[in-house]
Amino acid sequence: MKRRSAGGNFAWTLSAGLIYALAQWGVLVACARLGTMEQLGEFSLGLAITAPVMLLARMNLRTLQATDARSSHGFEHYLGLMVLNVLGGVVLCCAIALVGYSARATLVIVLLALAKGFEALSEVFYGALQKSERLVLVARSIIAKSVLSVALVVLALRTTGSTVAAAAALALAWALVLVLFDTPAYWRESGGVRPWGQLWRMRWREEGVRLKSLWGLAYALGITALLGSLRPNVPRYLLEAHFGQAELGMYAALAYFTALGGRVVHALGQVVSPRLGRYHAAGEQRRFGRTLVGFTGGAALVGVCAIAGAVLFGRWALTLFYGPAYASNLTLFVWLMVAAAMEYVCVSLQIGLTAARELKSQAVMLAVSVGVVGLGSAWWVPSLGPVGAAWALALGWLVELSVSAWLTLRAWRRLGMEGTRVAPAADVAP
Repeated sequence: MKRRSAGGNFAWTLSAGLIYALAQWGVLVACARLGTMEQLGEFSLGLAITAPVMLLARMNLRTLQATDARSSHGFEHYLGLMVLNVLGGVVLCCAIALVGYSARATLVIVLLALAKGFEALSEVFYGALQKSERLVLVARSIIAKSVLSVALVVLALRTTGSTVAAAAALALAWALVLVLFDTPAYWRESGGVRPWGQLWRMRWREEGVRLKSLWGLAYALGITALLGSLRPNVPRYLLEAHFGQAELGMYAALAYFTALGGRVVHALGQVVSPRLGRYHAAGEQRRFGRTLVGFTGGAALVGVCAIAGAVLFGRWALTLFYGPAYASNLTLFVWLMVAAAMEYVCVSLQIGLTAARELKSQAVMLAVSVGVVGLGSAWWVPSLGPVGAAWALALGWLVELSVSAWLTLRAWRRLGMEGTRVAPAADVAP
């Protein structure tokens, strides 16, 4: 199977990640420009509600799949578990939407849950391609998804002016990419294996034990993903409750700039995560540590650039993309970038911890972080508004950065001790 170099994979993944981030940002810009700030807040509220549930359903299976150096589970197990999780996640989002929201907001939430369900299924195909370091195929799918989603959402907003139509357009775009790009790509790379037929023919009773073992390994990542999504969204819930959807829309619009730097970090993480998994499985402490340090340093550099860009060009950028009403919140914008800089470093350390299979400790760490953000939001948001939300988020990331650095150092030292225990056996081998 043909593989690309790390540089080629990174270039493709970074390009696709940035295009995807720009596309999702373009959807928010379209809501801001073609609708009202209240409509933007309604769409953002739908994303804030569906994101934690559907990330829990995804269980971060892609990272687990890509770093499965020993192939402990097959593609059909990852896909089967994801299908079951997505069905449960969509049903849960529907239940949440029916409690306490208007009919239009309910439709937006349900449609966004369907969109994220299609995206979650695509992640299983991405995990298989990432494991074989064929990230160029993943990148092409993401680019197609990005272009199609922006085109259909803008068309829906221009013709109807409805956030319901925009959410439906997003779901349609991601479903088309799953069927027309991801499934054929896997079929070609796997030598003609039909993924959905493979899933249909799977003997669920016989494979139930392996699915259960995969769930047992991945549930901690699912909780981690849920907590990781709650952390930025808890301040948004409180903002909406205290100040309304307009203020939430403004905050969400500014916060999305942080996704651009996050895409750079995630792109590099997708390239190095399979290698980190191999180095850890082989007990290569030095190579594991050197790769992770380089990755973390790059993430920190992205964060510094984000803060400097917000200070120097923030007002100009906000005026250009959103308008003068948004540009008056420069202080909030800078604080959001400070929080994002710590987030980028934490993400790099979390990828290393996942490769080292330090999964349950991540869930505990994130629970503490979410608790800190929740307490900070309850204290600062009612009095300071959006700036208080940014302060709470930054405090949560600071706590998580401290704990994740300690966990990473512990995992690295443990890998060295395991290597020394294996070495004497190798010396006496015939």
